[in-house]
Amino acid sequence: METKIWYLEDFDFYKILCPFKLEDHIKKHPNKIFKKHEFLFMERDPCQEIILIDKGKVKVGHYDHQGNEHVITFLGKGEILGHMALLGESRHRAFAEVMEDGTQVCRMSVEKARGLTRDYVPFALEMNRRIGNHIRKLERRIELLLCKDTKTRLIEFLLDLGADYGRPRDGGIWISHNLTQSDIAALLGASRKSASLLLNELENEGFIRFDRRSIFIAEPKRLASMVSGQTALHS
Repeated sequence: METKIWYLEDFDFYKILCPFKLEDHIKKHPNKIFKKHEFLFMERDPCQEIILIDKGKVKVGHYDHQGNEHVITFLGKGEILGHMALLGESRHRAFAEVMEDGTQVCRMSVEKARGLTRDYVPFALEMNRRIGNHIRKLERRIELLLCKDTKTRLIEFLLDLGADYGRPRDGGIWISHNLTQSDIAALLGASRKSASLLLNELENEGFIRFDRRSIFIAEPKRLASMVSGQTALHS
């Protein structure tokens, strides 16, 4: 899982960080446990910490001027929040809301994280990669939300998911995931009802099989052909 996209990230920073430095940090700063719907930070809060997710699920998003929520991504174990502070960003541009009871995080000061980027090359390289991907994911999200209808967004979402996380199986692509239909709807900028109807439509047509833990894309090439013409129109 080397290539990440805007909606689902699971790179394990616990494997990248120096284990001795991380173990020492956790001893001094034990993990904090959060309940569902608690916020790790809000938009415009000061960027003072890098947050490592040890367990659970976190939603990242923002609110528009009308108070509507727009989801950017979902993060899980081993992922990191607040990394843009390493480039000098002083305030968060999004909120981070806990989505599972018992979610655990490890907090690290920006100063300590900067020290790690200076002293530990694997961490520095991964942070540089993430910052570049951060920009690419935002561009991808804008493209999907502004240029395409909901069904096209859903199909391209599934194809992206398969390309980045899928495994070949029975002539198709099998994907393990932890996204609910509500999560998918939020990422597509659609209602849950619309997302559910479209998923059921694709399932009834034999393109996919969907449940809470996995998605099977039965005919990826045929599914891609449904949006290739529309993609050309927008290119």
